Amino acid sequence: MTFTVPEDDLRELEQQVRHALAAGDPRGLTVLGYGEVTLVLALETERGAFACKRLPVFDGRKRFEAYGRTLDRYLDRLRAAGIHVAETRLWHTELPSGRIAGYCVQQTLPVKRLVPGLLHSEGDAWAEDFFARFLDRVHGCVSPILGLDAQASNWIDLDGELVYLDVTSPLMRDARGRELLDVRLFFTSLPRILRDPVRLAMSKSIFDKFYTPRGVVLDFLGNLHKEKLAGLIPGFLEQANARITPALTAEEVAKYYKGDASMWELIQRLRKADRAWHLKVRHRPYPFLLPPDVDR
Repeated sequence: MTFTVPEDDLRELEQQVRHALAAGDPRGLTVLGYGEVTLVLALETERGAFACKRLPVFDGRKRFEAYGRTLDRYLDRLRAAGIHVAETRLWHTELPSGRIAGYCVQQTLPVKRLVPGLLHSEGDAWAEDFFARFLDRVHGCVSPILGLDAQASNWIDLDGELVYLDVTSPLMRDARGRELLDVRLFFTSLPRILRDPVRLAMSKSIFDKFYTPRGVVLDFLGNLHKEKLAGLIPGFLEQANARITPALTAEEVAKYYKGDASMWELIQRLRKADRAWHLKVRHRPYPFLLPPDVDR
């Protein structure tokens, strides 16, 4: 369903974000969720309710426009591969510094239909049917040049249709295996001196899994530990292994999740150290709103 972006309301939301950054306190904002890199804010307007995912700030219009072209291409390719993607609009405003603040905007969808909640509430038969549909989407879409971050929290079930929500990191590679995403942009929340070393050391482990059905399913299953849904893993493994070679094991899933959680915990510690340096040493606002500690 198409919608009109509420321009004035988004400008007001960005002003609120800037005030929160200056105060180092997000309590004046309604946060729908935190990703590993960005956060999603609620926006209630006369035109409806919206979920607004604030992107890392772009250092100029050229970089923002390049991101927009990559995002559009990703959305088109996902739809062509059979993924029902939530209608997404890219909105931006220029900051006083000349940099660009950008948001991916979607209409708010029923929270009670998010897949993690349904997996908790709907019983084994629903879970088995969901996972069969999920595997169909993954196997029909994922390839060495088209990736998918398909963890449970990125899906919503509307009238039996799985809708994909999180498109802010366009996962595409060229024929030589290079990311088309501006990867450096998504490491700008790290201390400047560490950005390139961390990017070079961790990019492969962060991105490679999203480009094979086996890696996508492994990531999905691993993140069930975070969602307190580990009891579903044995049944899902049986379904997945009918289509995946080599077979996945519960031990591999647990080991993968432990390593992935440790990597993101390290990144968050580095961000917190950078925030403390900005606030206590430089006496300047820290330009990111970090998530609270995640119970992994």
